[in-house]
Amino acid sequence: MKRKPLSPNAKCPCGTGRKYKSCCFGKGFHFLVDEDGNISRDVPLHPEVEKLLPEIEKEFAQRHGRPMGPGDRIFDGIDVEDVTRKMVDAMRATGVAPAYIYAYEKTGLLLTEDNRHLMQTKDVEEFEAAMDEYDAEHGDDLDP
Repeated sequence: MKRKPLSPNAKCPCGTGRKYKSCCFGKGFHFLVDEDGNISRDVPLHPEVEKLLPEIEKEFAQRHGRPMGPGDRIFDGIDVEDVTRKMVDAMRATGVAPAYIYAYEKTGLLLTEDNRHLMQTKDVEEFEAAMDEYDAEHGDDLDP
């Protein structure tokens, strides 16, 4: 099905209630809309992931018995709970601020300056709100 760019004057699909042009339009991804009005997010792949894509597609087809489609997740075979647990353990071991760890656990996001432009405005706001929530309850002590 053919997809086209979402109008800048449309309501942003991220959920903030703002117009797309005033919200996520200038980020490092684009929202696309198909003929049925279904909206999807088009995010560019990192060059390292692009190199691995043929192998990822092959593994996906073996797992699901069909080729990967436009709405499928690239890393769908990952145990999210296991990855989260290992990530939190690594963050604690390396002295990452507890507020950041809390925000990661609450939102499932890893917000950095390097990837902020690839995240929806609502996701950035939720991550930052989770950090503020932690700080309000525990103080803004940066020591783990």
